[in-house]
Amino acid sequence: MIKSWRFGLGFLAFVVAGSLLLLAWLRQREREESNRLFHALVQADAEFVRRMNLPRSEKLAGDLEQLLGMRIKFSDMGKGVTKDDDTLVVRLDDKNDMIFTRKPVASQLSLRDPATRNAFIAFWLVSGIVGWLLARERLKRAQSERLAMLGRVATSLAHDIKNPLASIQLHAQLMTPSDGEDAKALKMIESESEVIAGLVNQWLHLANPLPPKLVKLDVAECIVAVTRNLQAQAQHAAVDIENGLTSPIWVMGDAQRLSQAFRNFLVNGIQAMPRGGKLRISAERHENMISLRFADSGPGFSESALARGTELFFTEKEGGMGVGLNIVASIVEAHGGRLELQNDPKGGAVIIVSLPSLAA
Repeated sequence: MIKSWRFGLGFLAFVVAGSLLLLAWLRQREREESNRLFHALVQADAEFVRRMNLPRSEKLAGDLEQLLGMRIKFSDMGKGVTKDDDTLVVRLDDKNDMIFTRKPVASQLSLRDPATRNAFIAFWLVSGIVGWLLARERLKRAQSERLAMLGRVATSLAHDIKNPLASIQLHAQLMTPSDGEDAKALKMIESESEVIAGLVNQWLHLANPLPPKLVKLDVAECIVAVTRNLQAQAQHAAVDIENGLTSPIWVMGDAQRLSQAFRNFLVNGIQAMPRGGKLRISAERHENMISLRFADSGPGFSESALARGTELFFTEKEGGMGVGLNIVASIVEAHGGRLELQNDPKGGAVIIVSLPSLAA
């Protein structure tokens, strides 16, 4: 945040300094143009007096002053000449000079003038484009650095977690349950171990995304399995998961990746309703697409979340890292689908996952 403010203030200072320099340049050009016109007018007037051989009198000088709006006088060569920047001396003949003096010209620059206005608009427009490009490049560089760091962390964690996790899974498989409760507990251990393995793979996917392994898959059954594993968590939060899917719903998909995505939706929905509520899962067919709808009765998405929810590192959750929905979106897109975040007009957040469907 501090670096962003510094960049913003630095860029603002650049725009202000550039505007002042542009103003100084325009004023210099204005002075040069005014002097050019002054010289041209003086030369033309002196040439007129010379050709017409008019008398070098004070009366003629006075008449010309009224006509041209500047002070004019005739003098012997070199006499009465001042060093004023707005004074020009023109030699009429071997004995006389004609001296023209005008008051310093005030700047007429104004944004009402089309040329001046267009110059400033062009400068501000170019500055805005350059600033936007620089900001986007800084953001990309920052994200690349964070991704590189996360990649190193993910690889290290995956190595440290997978070995003990494999040991837990092996011992769970070797244990013989003595009753139904033990069997249920062992099943839960195996299931949650698979979830941990999936989370490790999720971090590895962030570090090195690989294409999904597509097979014919019933997503309704996949969601039932994910829901079953989250039932205890949902009951603890007093959340009722209402699954309205009718099996089978065939798609070409990677069961592990899609289960990871569905688990993310359900966990987010449960966490959004700490005092209880309802989480509804439904589906609609649209030609060759199937739309899976996950709707909760929580507070819904904020405007920022609707606009940036799938953006990497964006999060409004305390302690969150902002990678979950980004990974989920990449998983859905890798399956040829799309992810949409909405708010239900009646209240609550809605996540819609559209995937290419197969004939039953």
